[in-house]
Amino acid sequence: MVMKMQPLKKNLRIAYFPFENDGNRYTDNFKKILSGFGDIAEAPPLKRILGSIVQRRFDILILNWSDNNFVNARTGRISPFGVVKEFVRIAIYNVISRRTIFVRHNVYPHSAVGKSRDLAGRIIALYEKCFDLCWVHSGHLAEDNRFYVPHPLYEVDDAVAASVAQLRLPSRYFVIFGRLLSYKNIDRLLEILPPDMHVVVCGSCPDPDYLQRLQSLAGPNVTLIAEFISDELARELIVRSAGMVICHADDDMIVSGSIIYSISLGVPVFAIETPFIAWFRETVNDNMVVAAGDFHDLVMHMRQHRFDISASDVAVTQGHFSDQSVHSHVAMTFERLGLTQ
Repeated sequence: MVMKMQPLKKNLRIAYFPFENDGNRYTDNFKKILSGFGDIAEAPPLKRILGSIVQRRFDILILNWSDNNFVNARTGRISPFGVVKEFVRIAIYNVISRRTIFVRHNVYPHSAVGKSRDLAGRIIALYEKCFDLCWVHSGHLAEDNRFYVPHPLYEVDDAVAASVAQLRLPSRYFVIFGRLLSYKNIDRLLEILPPDMHVVVCGSCPDPDYLQRLQSLAGPNVTLIAEFISDELARELIVRSAGMVICHADDDMIVSGSIIYSISLGVPVFAIETPFIAWFRETVNDNMVVAAGDFHDLVMHMRQHRFDISASDVAVTQGHFSDQSVHSHVAMTFERLGLTQ
């Protein structure tokens, strides 16, 4: 006997955090999808809640990246104050919202170091249990009360073009795109990049020491643009490239937004294999992403691979991460939470 899914309410009161997120279009993309279920509002800060009468204000409250506060970004160690604050916050959010969802973007915060990584991961696992359920953007982590919801594609304006001629790039080059942060291991690729292979590394770099390291490794075969670039220039650089390169394969990462952005443009990805990459190739499409075992293997694939992506490969992959697909997965979790008419 097939169970019939109850119709979802279309006027849900939805709280979302962070409501604004400069430099990361993920937030706007997800709010747009959620708007199909009801009205979206900012999840109120603690000081605003504590100063008012506590009452249920929302049907569902969704929290992203709050676990970053468990670690002191400067020292990389666990922040006791941050841990207490976040557990108090979710306790109060459970009072003012019928249901709560935690979106787990990382196994542990990128800034964690040493033993703090394992401890942060265990604290986050406990933190998850304070929510009604958890969303993850890789199917390999879906279990128990953790549900897979695809990472949405990025909206791309095909009508606007930007010239890359002034960069004087060779006909075949690769792109590393996004914030230039040490945990992404870009320097490890530049250390062994052959002189006849060209890589464009572009994005803002807030760490002066890491920027200096990248500059010291950037020979004539590296175009380093260590600043924010326009969406139009980023799109043109990636579309004209031989592929996007992902160097980050540490065990803290679940999925890289750069992979999704490249897929949004129908451009292949070369990456060090991670559990997400392995799951993606097995479950979604094994032509859009080339997986490498280490950095030398990555360079070999970049040199030897002749990518011939079919329209079908692009359509299947983009379809998996489309707004419609994300909406469908969200609807299933909302139905499980009893948010029906």
